[in-house]
Amino acid sequence: MTDETLRVACIGFGKMGMLHAALANGLSRSKLTALADPAGFLPDMLKQQKPDLAVYRDHEALLANEQIDAVFITTPNSLHVPACQACCDKRIPFFVEKPLSNTAAEAWPLVESLRKQPLTNMVGYVYRYYETFAKARELLAGNPLGKLIYLKAAMYVSQLFREGKGWRYDPKTSGGGVLISQNSHLIDTLVWMFGPVEWVSGQVMSWYSTEVDDFCHSYLAFKNGLTGYMDTSWSARHYRLIDMRIDVQGENGTLAVSEDDVKIFLDDAAGSLPAGWTEWRKPDLYRGVEIDMGIPAFTLQDEAFLKAAATGEILESDVESAYHVQQIIDAIYESSKHNGQQVYTNRK
Repeated sequence: MTDETLRVACIGFGKMGMLHAALANGLSRSKLTALADPAGFLPDMLKQQKPDLAVYRDHEALLANEQIDAVFITTPNSLHVPACQACCDKRIPFFVEKPLSNTAAEAWPLVESLRKQPLTNMVGYVYRYYETFAKARELLAGNPLGKLIYLKAAMYVSQLFREGKGWRYDPKTSGGGVLISQNSHLIDTLVWMFGPVEWVSGQVMSWYSTEVDDFCHSYLAFKNGLTGYMDTSWSARHYRLIDMRIDVQGENGTLAVSEDDVKIFLDDAAGSLPAGWTEWRKPDLYRGVEIDMGIPAFTLQDEAFLKAAATGEILESDVESAYHVQQIIDAIYESSKHNGQQVYTNRK
């Protein structure tokens, strides 16, 4: 370690905790120095390979006893806000995995704290760092489509075809099913690209699960006037990997984006974009990363957080933006309880 190396802690050591911990320990600007996990089994095993690692059973003890420059929070959803607030109280920059919380109301005190005393923070909506989705947002910023008319978006994976086990299928811990878990990524990406959502009309359905939702169908009305449909399921057949797609139509053409490619069709040329089809494939947009672990997007995301933690920068993918994602999720669940009734997001 050097004086410039960030001392990083990870709170929670499941699948995502292991990923972020490995990146924090492998990137040149940071070093993993502490872990907190109530089970302790995996952290204790890691400590055998890394004797200088401090291991705790709870985050309060870790934050009280260690000198930490940045924290990754990867606990079950219901524990996100208390850990984030503890970092706020200590003025330690934090990254928290998505979704921010089980409900927007649960997250509101944290939002207020950060408005009063800004602090570097990030919520783990990693699709902002996928090359194709970042390119699509860059294209839309130039307004080549003109006035936007219609949107359709979907996110599917073949994951669940019988009753699921674990905290993700307990609404008290997870906040819900596919809508808040997998599909929060799609909602965040839509807000990132098109701005705040004003109201929704939605339906959720449980088929394989008894406590959480397996399917969600929703109509979204954005503040800028764009409207369209969103569909998601983690129980859709024939999707080996998560497939997220967004299609938008404007007065001058269309744009379609997935993890694999981004395509734009224009009736009339706009700026440097010609009339007709222009396409970028994922390999065309690849940006090299220091460590490729899982997918490059996770490295790009963690690098952005750690850089901001070192400089005090306030990031775009923060608690404030994730709070609005929670409001949209809450509104869809509420709408579904009332047979698809229109529900406003009540953005504060």
